[in-house]
Amino acid sequence: QSTLWDGCAEYSPDGRRIAFASNRGGAREIWVMDADGGNARPLTSFNGPVPGTARWSPDGRQLVFDGRPDGNSDIFVVAADGGPVRQLTKTPGEDARPTWSADGRWIWFSSNRSGRSEIWKRPSQGGEATQTTRNGGSASVAAPDGAHLFYKRTGDSGPIYQIGLDGS
Repeated sequence: QSTLWDGCAEYSPDGRRIAFASNRGGAREIWVMDADGGNARPLTSFNGPVPGTARWSPDGRQLVFDGRPDGNSDIFVVAADGGPVRQLTKTPGEDARPTWSADGRWIWFSSNRSGRSEIWKRPSQGGEATQTTRNGGSASVAAPDGAHLFYKRTGDSGPIYQIGLDGS
């Protein structure tokens, strides 16, 4: 329980922990706690720029999230047990809403770096981002079968699209 804002929660793949965003420490940060609500602790310490929703890696060892320490939204990874935050993107655009591939090799995210919001991907261990969609994309989630990505083009309403991870 908290008297301040808590939200954007997601269970770890094993169901034993929950990642969430909270301002219970003063500024909004990414937190983790046991599934029973115990042992809550922050993983980030941005102290001001709002981090977005954290998503667990398939093995439960890392969390990917978006944040704004330099004004623009970029993508970051932090170990689920704490440690240094690793910045994955740094562009003048808005990189947001990251999600993992089912095998943990890729991170998909939305970005307007091409002039409009599209879904991009980059290797989770490092490397260049490549554009996945061509007709708009604002939020995505990988299918558990590892063969497809589901995404929305814009906004909160409208159809959901499917694309093969091979681009089909």
